[in-house]
Amino acid sequence: MTPTLPGDADEWADRLQARLNDRDAFAEAAAGFEATFRFVILPDDRYDGDPVALTVVVADGACVAARGNDPDADYDFGLAGPYAVWVDLLEDEIDVTEAVMGGSLEFEGSEMALLSNREAVTELVRAAQNVEADYAY
Repeated sequence: MTPTLPGDADEWADRLQARLNDRDAFAEAAAGFEATFRFVILPDDRYDGDPVALTVVVADGACVAARGNDPDADYDFGLAGPYAVWVDLLEDEIDVTEAVMGGSLEFEGSEMALLSNREAVTELVRAAQNVEADYAY
């Protein structure tokens, strides 16, 4: 069964971890890179529930953990934004860089560290876009 976001965030995160670990391009791009990412889905006009925080841990070319609702986790890089923006990002209707630069997503962390690992981040986003999901709103 296809996970529905935001309610099935744990199942979706499990599928993202599997997808990342199946991608040779991610393993190559993320070799030597260690970071914890936090992605927060915020309420908006379409979704009026509680924020949902997803955590993805990358270590030397592998996703070693992905958790669907982990609001208290420590992280190196964070992205937060409205539900509708996350849907557009996962459906490949907007680019993550454009969303951050345009203010649709709020970024936390070292921009220099992220830029020096941009291929790994690009592969992470591509993997997320390839995880099948339905949307509750």
